[in-house]
Amino acid sequence: MLNLTSSSVVPFDCMASCISSPMLYTITTVNYFFFSGAVGFLGVVVNVIKVIIFFKIGFKDTTNISFFSLSVADTGVVLMLLGFSVVYNPGVIQAVTYFEVVDSVGYISFGWPYAGCSRVASMMTAVITVERFMCVSLPLKVRTIITPKVSIVTSFTVFCVVMATVVPAFLASRLGPAYNARVNKTTLGLIHPPMAASLEGFTLMAMVVFQLLAFGVVTACTFALIRSFTRTVQWRKQVSNSSSSLTGRDKKLVKMVIFISFSFIVFSIPGVVITFMMIFIKEFKMTGLYKNLFVTLFSSFYPMDGLNSLVNFFIFLYMSSKFRNIFMSMFHLRLVFGTNIQSEGIAKAQKGDYHTENEKDIMI
Repeated sequence: MLNLTSSSVVPFDCMASCISSPMLYTITTVNYFFFSGAVGFLGVVVNVIKVIIFFKIGFKDTTNISFFSLSVADTGVVLMLLGFSVVYNPGVIQAVTYFEVVDSVGYISFGWPYAGCSRVASMMTAVITVERFMCVSLPLKVRTIITPKVSIVTSFTVFCVVMATVVPAFLASRLGPAYNARVNKTTLGLIHPPMAASLEGFTLMAMVVFQLLAFGVVTACTFALIRSFTRTVQWRKQVSNSSSSLTGRDKKLVKMVIFISFSFIVFSIPGVVITFMMIFIKEFKMTGLYKNLFVTLFSSFYPMDGLNSLVNFFIFLYMSSKFRNIFMSMFHLRLVFGTNIQSEGIAKAQKGDYHTENEKDIMI
């Protein structure tokens, strides 16, 4: 007799069996050890440079404070990628013997810290976009609304709130002796208390909320910023004879915001999709029926935030003259992107000797 319920079960059985253990080993080794390792190493170098440059620029400007905080969060992301690369080193896996032990250590030691740093970076991107939008839409009031002290408090609050929501996930799992069904013996693994499902579910939901909130805010504010800038440029053309130079600065700022937003959106989509899968597919988790598929997808998409931070570095380098000047002076370079870096500009960047607001602004 035909089983009418089989059609609803087969797709999920396929999800459980589509990735074999040998295939999982190969995929995770390539993704975590090679791909994540390369992105993590380059990311650490690039983001440390970003942190140093924004520190040199100083914290008198609210935008610089937010960019410094974003760079710190990005540094945390790429450090976790390096951690994954170390844990999934073939030599380490061979020494440990059981691949499940490596999975458990990577999950609890680097997985959730990575998620926290990633969401902090997402929220800081949203904060930066809102700040820039307010600078255009409320130019006369923004200096009283967004002060350096407000930016520092905002950045600190984002870090604390996001990281606090990750704590329940750590309480939901810990390393200890656990039964390994594959080898039929007790090995090092994840141990879960009675409230593990609720604790982990809370953190997962918080991660989704933060990601979707940041995603929506960045997208909406970017389109609104473009519209406001278009109106501002048109108005300046009508009332000012020197509109050409201002228009050039405006276009450069709009392009930079668009590039940062587009980069954030593109690299965030895979993470959002996987997080939704964790919430709506009960067995799609580290200890669930679809563990192999879970680990495979996560290992493939984890480096995305690290790649985003690399892209942002080159956006800053190309479109921010002040950022570029300090970078050039740090490495004693004179030519980048076809632009000659004059000693006068470098001196201004190092000393903060800017006489106009347009010169002082990191984005111009």
